Amino acid sequence: MTEDGAEGLCLGGDKAVTDRWIKPLLVGEDPFDRERLWQWMYSLTRWRVSERIIGVIDMALWDLAGKCFDVPIHKLLGGFRDRVKAYASSGPNLGTPEVYADHAEECLKEGYKAYKIHPYIFYDPIKKKPCPDTTTFPRQDIEVCKAVRERVGDKMTLMYDPWTVGAGGGYSLEEAFWVGRELEKLNFYWFEQPLLENRIESYITLCSGLKIPVLSPAMSGG
Repeated sequence: MTEDGAEGLCLGGDKAVTDRWIKPLLVGEDPFDRERLWQWMYSLTRWRVSERIIGVIDMALWDLAGKCFDVPIHKLLGGFRDRVKAYASSGPNLGTPEVYADHAEECLKEGYKAYKIHPYIFYDPIKKKPCPDTTTFPRQDIEVCKAVRERVGDKMTLMYDPWTVGAGGGYSLEEAFWVGRELEKLNFYWFEQPLLENRIESYITLCSGLKIPVLSPAMSGG
């Protein structure tokens, strides 16, 4: 918040860490000097401040600038497109493969041309009950993918994101290879975050052994 009451917002972070480490750096500084402030904050990552917390503050500064200049953030970033492609996405644990296929078909009817599948996460599709551990069910996950592809045919671009199985541990490298090759047979567009973010060498091995693009994790602690 500035002296004149303008406020930038972003959800997330850790108040205790922010108050102790970041607040003393930023109070009294020009909020539009984002690059300089970011460098200062980044220097704190060698201590107790994660990149995720810095990202929250950085986005709040961008939000503040957009409000002060009365323009959307994409204008400040130099964006020039007036249209972007959108895709539909399932939640995890929708139900049987047929339920997933029904949802994908509904999205197709609504005009979506692409669909991303989130499979069974912290859920046992065999016993049909919650499974709050790192157990994975790659074969049941692929049955979902097969059902969706069979239902929508080539009318939709399909993607697959197991969310590293709820960040509970992800697939093993062997499982990830098997799932990736099955996705290739089904002509999926990408395979997202199959392993935990800190398994860098395994990601390198997986990417070198698959034809389908493998997306890196959405979040990675620094």
